[in-house]
Amino acid sequence: MENIEIIFFLLLSAVLLVGIAQKIHKPYPIILILGGAAISFIPGIANIYFDPNFILTIFLPPILYHSAFGISFREFQRNWRSIFSLALGLVALTTVVVGIIFKWLFPQFSWALAFAFGAIVSPPDAVAVTSILKRFNMNSRLITLLEGESLINDASALVIYKITIAVLLTGSSSLSQGSWKFFSVVIGGIIVGFVLGFLFQLFSKRYLEPVLGVVFSFTIPYVTYTVADILDVSGVLAVVVNGLIGARILHAHHSPLRRVLGYAVWDILIIFLNCLVFILIGLQVRTIAGEMTTHQMITYSGYGLLIAFAMGVVRMIWVYGRAGILYIKALRRHDSSQVCPQILREAAMIGWAGMRGIVSLAVALALPFTLSNGMRLEGRNEVVFMTFVVILITLLIPGLTLPGLIRWLKLYPVSKKDNEHKVRSRLAQHTEEILSSLLESKEINQKEYKFLRVYFHSQHKILEFAHEEQISSIEVARRKVIHFQRSKLMEIWKMHEIDDELLTHLENELDMLETHIARAELKG
Repeated sequence: MENIEIIFFLLLSAVLLVGIAQKIHKPYPIILILGGAAISFIPGIANIYFDPNFILTIFLPPILYHSAFGISFREFQRNWRSIFSLALGLVALTTVVVGIIFKWLFPQFSWALAFAFGAIVSPPDAVAVTSILKRFNMNSRLITLLEGESLINDASALVIYKITIAVLLTGSSSLSQGSWKFFSVVIGGIIVGFVLGFLFQLFSKRYLEPVLGVVFSFTIPYVTYTVADILDVSGVLAVVVNGLIGARILHAHHSPLRRVLGYAVWDILIIFLNCLVFILIGLQVRTIAGEMTTHQMITYSGYGLLIAFAMGVVRMIWVYGRAGILYIKALRRHDSSQVCPQILREAAMIGWAGMRGIVSLAVALALPFTLSNGMRLEGRNEVVFMTFVVILITLLIPGLTLPGLIRWLKLYPVSKKDNEHKVRSRLAQHTEEILSSLLESKEINQKEYKFLRVYFHSQHKILEFAHEEQISSIEVARRKVIHFQRSKLMEIWKMHEIDDELLTHLENELDMLETHIARAELKG
C-alpha cells in the first residue's frame, strides 16, 4: 500500500477497533494496540517509519493541552502535594530502580543508557488511565490526582531523559550541573506556560470572534511547545500550565458560543488523535521485532515482565507510604472509622493505575542511533523492544483488571445528583430574583415577566428530567415529540415547501433541544 492509503486504512481500522472495544466494554487503548500489532503483520502492509520527535511534537501538545483543560483546577490546587509527590518523587525513584535493574540485566551497557531507559518507562499515560476511569462515577479528587500526575510526570521524565542522553552522548557527567539543568528547565517551562497562557487567552478574547477563536486555540499548544523548546525549557510543562490557565479564563471570560464550539471540536480532535496514536504504537511491533532473534525476544520479554513488576512494586510502596502518613493524621478525626479505610482503598486504586503509553514509546524511538563520536549506540534495540513490552504489560494487566478492582473497592462517591439538584434550585431562585428586579425597574412588563418565569421554570425542569439516572416518562415523551417534529419537518421539506438552508437551520434547532449540547467522549 502507498503511505496515504495506509493512513486511511489505519483510520478506518481505528474506528472499527474502538467500536469493538465499546461492544465488549474494554479500554480502547488496549484494543487499539493489539489491533495495530495484528495489522502490522498483514501482507502488503509496509513498515511505517516515523520520526519520534515528529510524533511527540504533533500528538503530545494538543493531548496535554486538552487534558489540562479537563482537570478540576480547585482539586489540582488542593492536591498539589500528592500530585507532585507522584509526578516528581515517584518518577525519580522509578527511574533509579529501573536503571539499576537494567544495568544488572545488561552489565555491558552504560549507566547513562540504564537511567535513560528508567526515565523512558517511568511516566504513566494520562489517556490510558482516564479512558478507564471515565466509565465510572469516580470521585473527582481521584481523577484529578491521576490526571495531574500523568501530565506533570511527562515533563519530569522527559527532563531526566534529556539529561541522561546528554551524558550518554558526551560521556561527561556532573550531579550539580544535572540538578541545575533539571530545575532551570522545570521553572522555565512553568514561566513560559504562565506568560503565554495569559497572552494568548487575552488576545483571543479581545480580538477574535468565537469561530476564529476556536481555530486559534489549535495553534496555542504547538506555539507554546515550540517556544519552550527554542528556549530549552520544558515544553510539556509549558503546555500543561498554559492549559490550566486557559481553562480558568474560558469559564469566566469567553462567550457561551466559544465554549460550546470549543468543547465540541476539541473533544472530537482528541478522540481522533488518541485513536491514531495508539494504533501507531501497535504497528511498531513488526518493526521492533524485526531487529531481534526469537531467543532475544523471549528473553527480553521476560526482562520486560520483571521490570514491569518492579515498577508496580515501587509504585505501591510509594503510594502506600504516603497513604500511611495520611492514615495516621486521619486517626485524630472524629470520622476516622470512615476516612481511614477510604484512604487505603484509594491507595490501592492509585497504586494499580500505572499504565504506560505513547510518550514512553515515542521517547524510546527517539534514542539516537549513534554516539557523538559516530559509533553505534549499543543497547538501543534492547531499550526500544523492552519499552514496548512494558507498555503492553502495564496496559493489559492493570488496564483489564482496574475496573474490577474499582468495583471491589467500592470507590464510587456519593451520587452527584443531590448536589446537582441543589445547585439548579439555587439558580432557579436567582432567576426569580433577577426577573423581579427587571419587573420593578420596568425593563419588562407583567406579561413578559410571566412568560419568562414560565420559560425558565420549564427549562429548569427539562434539564432535571434529562439528567436523571432513570429516564422519566416526561423525558421520553419530550424526545418523542421532538422526533415527531423532525419527521414532519422532513415531510415539509420533501414537499418542496422549504429549501435546504431552512431545513438545516430548523433541524439544528431540534437537535440542540434534544441533545442539550452533549460532550463527545469515548465510553469503553
